[in-house]
Amino acid sequence: MEGPLSKWTNMVHGWQYRWFKIENDTLLYYTSREKMLKGQQRGQIRLTGAVVGIDGENNSLFTITVEGKTFHMQGRDLKERNQWVRILENSIRASSGYAKNGSVGTTPAQHFKQKTEEANEFLKTLVDKVKELEQLKNGEKAVDEKRTIDSLIAASNNLTNNVKHAIIYLQMAQARLDPNMKTEKLMFTHPDLDEKPSSRTGTVTDSTQTSAHSSTTAEKPISGIQHLDHLKPQRAESYASSDEEEFYDADEELIDLDKFESDKSGPESGDSEQRGDSAIMSSDEDGFDFGDSHEDFDEIYNNAEEHDIGNVQQEHGSVLMHLLSQVSVGMDLTKVTLPTFILERRSLLEMYADFFAHPDLFIATNGIDSAEKRMISVVRYYLNAFYAARKSGVAKKPYNAILGETFRCRYTVPNSSLSGKKTESGPWPGSDEKQLTFIAEQVSHHPPISAFYAEMPSEGISFNAHIYTKSSFLGLSIGVASIGEGVLTLHNYGDEQYTITFPSGYGRSIMSTPWFEFGGKVKVVCEKTGYYADIEFLTKPFFGGKPHRIQGTICRDGVKKPILTVRGEWNGTMYAKPPNGEEYLFVDVKSKPEVKKECVPVMQQGKRESRRLWRHVTAALLRNRIQTATTSKRFIEQRQRVEAKERLENGEKWTPLLFETTDTEGEWMYKQKLGVRKTL
Repeated sequence: MEGPLSKWTNMVHGWQYRWFKIENDTLLYYTSREKMLKGQQRGQIRLTGAVVGIDGENNSLFTITVEGKTFHMQGRDLKERNQWVRILENSIRASSGYAKNGSVGTTPAQHFKQKTEEANEFLKTLVDKVKELEQLKNGEKAVDEKRTIDSLIAASNNLTNNVKHAIIYLQMAQARLDPNMKTEKLMFTHPDLDEKPSSRTGTVTDSTQTSAHSSTTAEKPISGIQHLDHLKPQRAESYASSDEEEFYDADEELIDLDKFESDKSGPESGDSEQRGDSAIMSSDEDGFDFGDSHEDFDEIYNNAEEHDIGNVQQEHGSVLMHLLSQVSVGMDLTKVTLPTFILERRSLLEMYADFFAHPDLFIATNGIDSAEKRMISVVRYYLNAFYAARKSGVAKKPYNAILGETFRCRYTVPNSSLSGKKTESGPWPGSDEKQLTFIAEQVSHHPPISAFYAEMPSEGISFNAHIYTKSSFLGLSIGVASIGEGVLTLHNYGDEQYTITFPSGYGRSIMSTPWFEFGGKVKVVCEKTGYYADIEFLTKPFFGGKPHRIQGTICRDGVKKPILTVRGEWNGTMYAKPPNGEEYLFVDVKSKPEVKKECVPVMQQGKRESRRLWRHVTAALLRNRIQTATTSKRFIEQRQRVEAKERLENGEKWTPLLFETTDTEGEWMYKQKLGVRKTL
């Protein structure tokens, strides 16, 4: 493929027109098509080991990262960018020696067979290379040179026999997947292999016999050991023709990276027990010793401090490369099980509860007579809520809530006294009417939808929301779109409602040290009063600029100018300015500590409540026992699969316990919300 793109040069020259051409494992570029025809190359970018990335907010930009450098490109539109990204991905996969995992509709058995055949082809290539080494030995060589070749041959023969054994085991496993497979097909053949099929399927000969035979095979000699050079892969280096060309860093088949990660690592020290996949497949974790019987789970959950993942490329490079070999830019990651080391120690449902960690701001709107000031108060609460939910800034993700999982908690407003009047229903019956209570439930698995509800009866205020999270692979980033909305209701003002949408989240720099940011446009709308707010969470620009910025306006229908403009950083300070006034401090998210949530003790919770459900994973992550955390996580996930299969076989449909859908648009409402239930 060839064609024009804009390429970022530097801060002085900015974007410049270039003509690009893909040739083998290299992306060549020229100042024009005419210069390409004359062979006057401007530079080149090596594609072997490269990673293509796209920006979640800009539809024309993409990047190529290789050898620690990031090259920034820009197409004319989304269509042109996507065309280049697809072609580049295919070239990178081909040059890097891996291909995408199967095609759409490929069954696991078919994919397994394909990989077994690929392994057999690799074995044949390996045998041919061993023959070349043996030919080298038979010429006249110095003693040291012959000794070196002997060592190479011995090591190669050991590797060959290991591959042979592995292929036989793969073929035996394949036969178990395919009962119709004939047993005589369980043998691999190659004209130069010493090994002969035995009368017993799956039996292999002693490796020493093969080594002895291989080392005595005489073929026409190849003179000079320098001929081994042709076995070394040749690679093109990325370069630019002038110092101007600087680069700037831009800050249902299941792909199970948990399984890949555990396969790559050895036994974990400190684990009291290691159990195979057969135990996990039972989905029954009772009796499994996770080594945490001495732990205080409540105290563990009170420890909310998270640590950086570190440099992923250095510490988890094999897992990262496996991910890159399985996914494409723009691919939905819903069915990709990401590795355990990127998890933070809380469920997604508990993360939503942290949006209410400042209950005083949540209820501050109550008692305000002016509709304009009520809108401003709602926006202030909304912008203040994100820091408590994503306080650490670490690019880790909460646990994916399983179907039917619930989480509940409550908050007491600081410097307030309780009334002594208890609730009889709602999120947490028995709570004081002046406490903020919260309940969440995972109401759907495909698509993954979480519904949550919060209220304070004494203030006549409630919040009902549903969010469908959709994650996508962006090359150097992972984007998570939060599809859905929340509705804040002021029951004392004639059920005045504020409809709120949510920004997307981005895990950036996944090839190095990941970090997190929000991005996208959101709205806060009150149809009853005509006030609305447009807010944009600005992602960090490719070239310079700060991350975590926001900008927005609060307006009223029929009025051209905004009544308030807002700017700042969602994890720091934000400022507001009226049309004819001075700018003032609007929100300082660090000025007040978050209120500690109250929960039922872990071991008194129901089995589907988040903290009890994930307790083994949480304890293991805190102690850095990744394999134990992975094992417990897989127990939970397997149980969910078993339950889904049983429902399918019995013709049953899952019915959420706490929420119900009210229309065809997928809105989920709490069944016992204020204004609907008859009791407090």
